[in-house]
Amino acid sequence: MWLYLNDRYSELLQQNGLKRFTDFMTFSGGRVLKRLPSRTITKVELPNGGNMSTFFLKRHICTVRPAEMLRTLLSGFSVSWGRKEWEVIEAFRECGIPTLTPVAAGEIVSLLRQESFLMTEELTGFQSLERFLQEYFSPPLPLEKIIEKRALIKELADIAKRMHSAGLNHRDFYCCHIFVKLTDDGSREWRVLDLQRVDRRRFFRKHWIIKDLAALNYSASSQIITKSDRLRFLIHYMDGMDKVRQDLTFIRQVIRKTNRISRHDKKLQARKNK
Repeated sequence: MWLYLNDRYSELLQQNGLKRFTDFMTFSGGRVLKRLPSRTITKVELPNGGNMSTFFLKRHICTVRPAEMLRTLLSGFSVSWGRKEWEVIEAFRECGIPTLTPVAAGEIVSLLRQESFLMTEELTGFQSLERFLQEYFSPPLPLEKIIEKRALIKELADIAKRMHSAGLNHRDFYCCHIFVKLTDDGSREWRVLDLQRVDRRRFFRKHWIIKDLAALNYSASSQIITKSDRLRFLIHYMDGMDKVRQDLTFIRQVIRKTNRISRHDKKLQARKNK
């Protein structure tokens, strides 16, 4: 058995009866947001002095199949989903990529079965990049908004570059999985979420980098993010215009993958509308 408790929250957790692995796995409070045969996600509010602190608790119980073992070998992370996502969060934080705050995590893995959980702190004041772009940068834009959007693009390119430079592939790098919040001084705080599929592939890395960039490119609205904005992103991501010119093949591959994602999404939407 493995158990992690964030020192910052350990007293609060213990006050609410959350000390051992079984306490988290059998916790019956909160509001269930999603229930699947092998996974539940619960929104948990714990009394903290005169206030309430909110967390999200993911719990996994499933059989360990050969495919799961293969995923573990390829990803470079643990076999249980709870511990794997905790390890990804730690990997992101180590290379300076802002993400969720882990509160507690644990696993029990036997030969054929895994039980695990991950508890994270609720994000307050954040919204998805998809929504943020629509609310703050809908055209026409005054000069100060154009300058602000360019600064945002540079920050996003830096996050993507750090992630890939650290050998990490998100594999769901859409705008809806990247969250932003404006601070009081007008700067931005970022959080990269939905880390379940993140891996550290040793082979075919370029394929997954292209997929990440294509997902981001596809999910950025063409009404808000112009072709010049997309080029600006690549210049920051690839460290200069000279690097962009030298690797036009890579950029074409990103564009082709973007078009494939678009066609696939249209097919899915057509099926839903039937």
